[in-house]
Amino acid sequence: MEILLNLTLDEICEQRKDRFSLNLRKRRLLKSKRKMFRYKCLSLKRKIPKNESFIKTIKSFPEDIFYSHFRMNWATFKALEKALTPHWVSARLGRDGHSLENCLYMTLWKLCNSRVTFRQLSDRFNIAKGTSHRVFNKTIQAICNLKSEIEWPSVDRQQEVMTNFENSRESPFPFVIGCLDGTHFNIPTPGVDAISYYDRKGNHSVSMQAICDSQYRFLDVFIGYPGSCHDANVWTNSPIFQAIISGELQLAPSAVILGDSAYPISQFLMIPHRDNGHLSREQKTFNARLNSTRVFIEQAFGIFKKKFKILNYIEASSIKATSNVIFACAILHNFIINRGGYFEHVNDTITHADMETNNEIGGIQDAPIRRVDSDDINGIDRRNYFTTLFSS
Repeated sequence: MEILLNLTLDEICEQRKDRFSLNLRKRRLLKSKRKMFRYKCLSLKRKIPKNESFIKTIKSFPEDIFYSHFRMNWATFKALEKALTPHWVSARLGRDGHSLENCLYMTLWKLCNSRVTFRQLSDRFNIAKGTSHRVFNKTIQAICNLKSEIEWPSVDRQQEVMTNFENSRESPFPFVIGCLDGTHFNIPTPGVDAISYYDRKGNHSVSMQAICDSQYRFLDVFIGYPGSCHDANVWTNSPIFQAIISGELQLAPSAVILGDSAYPISQFLMIPHRDNGHLSREQKTFNARLNSTRVFIEQAFGIFKKKFKILNYIEASSIKATSNVIFACAILHNFIINRGGYFEHVNDTITHADMETNNEIGGIQDAPIRRVDSDDINGIDRRNYFTTLFSS
């Protein structure tokens, strides 16, 4: 009986082995057929003609032609490529194995030209449309790693910034370490909470708050708030405001930041007297000196938007992606200035269409009603001191 049972078990095992071998051969045959099918599909895939000569001719561009395409000179481009190298992970295999240099060409081209689609980008640089999208996002992320280009100055450096502001005007506002303002960037209608991004001009937008020095360099940026938010609310919720009032961020003695009437006055933030039609001569003199210095931030925004045309209308997959594009442009803006890059003349760059101000028709937009606290009172006293000083 035991012998018969053993024989039966052996037969069952042999049958299972045969079935397993048969199934294995079938799976291998099926895998081979699928591989051949994919190969045939790839060999029959339509090849779309693209521009193969543009990227090959870039290196032969003269300085001015290269600048007109990529908004920076050759030396700045090479410095940018070198700075990004530690943050760049190159794919040696696969469809995205493009060099950092070529990826920079593609990304800068899209940033510096208005409403460039990924289809147009892929055609100009002879790559697939999906690849152009991945390359652009990858390069933007790499540029965002250079956030040290936007740096708030130390107390010693603030003294130098004050001196530069004073030397920039015949009648400067004293003790200025930065000029503050906000600007908006139009975006497509968001899929979530679209009403919050509907600004006073009837567009959907995100805002950027910035502080700049007399060289149009951004000292601080705060990006991503919905376009419907008032500038005063953006300011009081910004990290730099919280850092100043908490004492985490030190300001030089007597240092002030200049803003417009949309912002709340404080010891370190000077704004003009509200023009109600009855300003005294001393108040008008104060406003004139403040506004003549505060215009640096308006000019910085004008240069910023003129250089990076993508900022006129940013089409991105999410608000975070939009903020990354704006932040990358701000980093590049500072990178160019820090490396001695040249701009067009400011007078040619600033136009009413380019300059984003808080001015409504004939005046400053109304600030939200706030309670008056001790910091406001100290700010008012300090503004009155400056008003008297300028008239003496």
